[in-house]
Amino acid sequence: MEFQVNSSADLTSSQFSIPSILQCAMICSSEIKCQTFDYDAASFLCRIFAVWATEGLFISSTLSMSRIGYVKQVANLYSLYGQICVMSHDIHRYLLCSNNSHWSCRSGQFYNGTICQNEYNISSSNQSQCAQNQSLYWNGTHCVSTSTILLSWNTTGITVAGKVATPSSAPDRLHEPFGLALDSADTLYIADQNNNRIQKWLSGAPNGSTLAGQANGASGASATTLNAPSSAAIDTNGNLYIADTNNHRVQFWPYNVSSGTTVAGTGTSGSSSNQLDSPYDIAPNPVSNEFYITDSGNHRVMCYRLGISNGTVVAGGNGPGTDVTQLSTPYGLYFESSSNSLIIANYAANNIVRWVLGTKNWTLVAGSISGAGGYSSTLLNFPRDLTLDWMGNLYVADTGSHRIQFFKAGESNATTIAGVTSTSGANAILLQFPYSLALDSQLNLYVSDTYNFRIQKFLRY
Repeated sequence: MEFQVNSSADLTSSQFSIPSILQCAMICSSEIKCQTFDYDAASFLCRIFAVWATEGLFISSTLSMSRIGYVKQVANLYSLYGQICVMSHDIHRYLLCSNNSHWSCRSGQFYNGTICQNEYNISSSNQSQCAQNQSLYWNGTHCVSTSTILLSWNTTGITVAGKVATPSSAPDRLHEPFGLALDSADTLYIADQNNNRIQKWLSGAPNGSTLAGQANGASGASATTLNAPSSAAIDTNGNLYIADTNNHRVQFWPYNVSSGTTVAGTGTSGSSSNQLDSPYDIAPNPVSNEFYITDSGNHRVMCYRLGISNGTVVAGGNGPGTDVTQLSTPYGLYFESSSNSLIIANYAANNIVRWVLGTKNWTLVAGSISGAGGYSSTLLNFPRDLTLDWMGNLYVADTGSHRIQFFKAGESNATTIAGVTSTSGANAILLQFPYSLALDSQLNLYVSDTYNFRIQKFLRY
């Protein structure tokens, strides 16, 4: 057998006169880029490849004494991923100590939640491969490089749910929409807070339907009612996780079921490990049964596992403040699997912070490190929500400034892509206290224009 790859660039070296397959394996072991090798005992040829065995082909060889060997990928080889490292002296075969002093995948690789794997070829016609690749983007037919994407948005919004200035519990209306979520079909899931319900709104539909809570807006603390829900997260099976804020609990609402089950909190506010105080947002971990909750009244983020009533503090929990070990009314939350970290809208501290799981402090992503608020391109004013795209670009609902801010990955200066800074209003270009935002597969932007009682869509072009 011999190993065949798609590109000759994947063959990093060929060496002759290697007396045994063992010595060929030792050469591979000493070469950091080597992931697969083949060896022919008749010609003493040892070939080293920079791709995993699963990414090439094992084919019959004309050389009867040819054999293949490879480096086995197992999750524990990547256990340090996302943890702190020191660039000057830390060396690891499978990971790289990156500029932000955390272990990351090597160039040309991305983290899939378990291991680092090579980026897919740009010609791939598999959408799922593009979606998990940080350098590729699905354009509707095939993968294209993210460097070719034009990141501009029409600043005139289109109302896709609700009606401006006319709140009610009618099926075509909303009353202070808070959290937004989107599924793969671009169906909206809206935390209609003052109607105490979660609305499902199909793309292009004139009305929503009630998935959780009561359609008439009645509040309550039973298994079929909600009280001022702030957000809803949806998993791949259509199940909902609902931050039932004024009931101080998280409800798990299975697909097509009319009642929920409490999976975090007791229904009474508190700060013990089984209690919550005004939970605001939820971020499920897609590779485990864990989910993360911004426990806003306790100034912390909690991690819970389905079926276990006690949670663990994974960020904050040291009282409100602007120190790097503290949070101050955390609201919006995003779990970034590629860095094993939580991105948090630190509302009362006027910033967005990154908290790598397992560490004791945050690092600043956007806004002021001191907690100062403002209206400039580098400052934020009570940000409530955030999301990231595949390229690591950050989108922030800068609520107090009535705008949506776009930060390119690694940059501290933002561009306003929706709304007008410090100007509220109800026309198509203005927002009034935007509380949440979401992106669809084409990077069109959806915004909860909360005090205009509508959801606005801003088309990318």
